[in-house]
Amino acid sequence: MKLKRVLQLYTALLLAFLYAPLAFIVVQSFNAAKYPGAWRGFTLEWYFELARDSEILQAAANGLAVAVLSATLSTVLGGVAAYYFSKRGSSGAADSFFYAPIVIPEIVESVSLLMLYYSAGVELGFWTVLVGHTAYNVSYAYVALKPQFKVTSRSVEDAAYTLGARPFDVFVRVYFPMALPGIVASLLITFAMSFDDFVKTAFTTGPGFKTLPLVIWARAARGRATTELNALASLMILVSLAASYVYSRQVLLAKKERFTGGS
Repeated sequence: MKLKRVLQLYTALLLAFLYAPLAFIVVQSFNAAKYPGAWRGFTLEWYFELARDSEILQAAANGLAVAVLSATLSTVLGGVAAYYFSKRGSSGAADSFFYAPIVIPEIVESVSLLMLYYSAGVELGFWTVLVGHTAYNVSYAYVALKPQFKVTSRSVEDAAYTLGARPFDVFVRVYFPMALPGIVASLLITFAMSFDDFVKTAFTTGPGFKTLPLVIWARAARGRATTELNALASLMILVSLAASYVYSRQVLLAKKERFTGGS
């Protein structure tokens, strides 16, 4: 009983450590003071100010465009590779190849990409950022999807072929539904990593293309970290929690259908 209380206290402290800074940001987003600190009263002004900030809105649109495309491309490319190598059996060399970008420091990859772009004479901007993010995120998609393809029983595939299914039909009607949780996880992870990326974006973008992390850093570095940024962070937290909840619900429903046979 004593151990149980210790574990409960530990869990409560851990959650407080994780979420207290986020809660502080959310509370401060309603503070009438221009800069975070002493409470000056409740207001929604910073959310209206955020909606009028053209630089923030443009940076958000840029980041969303890169993140959506990068997540889609990474999941497709990583998924095809994961499917291929999961069917080949032993693929230690391939796994090492895909795991390497995850453990290599991001600053090293970013500098390498920048040198490559300069050597090729490529103009930095949207496309160079997209290529940089996708090249990095493919590895995460591969890691998320390979176990999903690998757990599918070979007998299920053989049964589908015996019933006259073509390879494309087997992939779409057998492997794809079973890999759907991994696909959703891959999309969410790679989207979040791309939208939130600062280092790789800073090294691969040009002067006319900015994303939210770059704008936020520039303002904070110049002493312009106003309460408006707290409002922006609060909205991002809300979207993240909503996405996490939807994904968790989908996973639970998928598990329930699997155990109940879809009834």
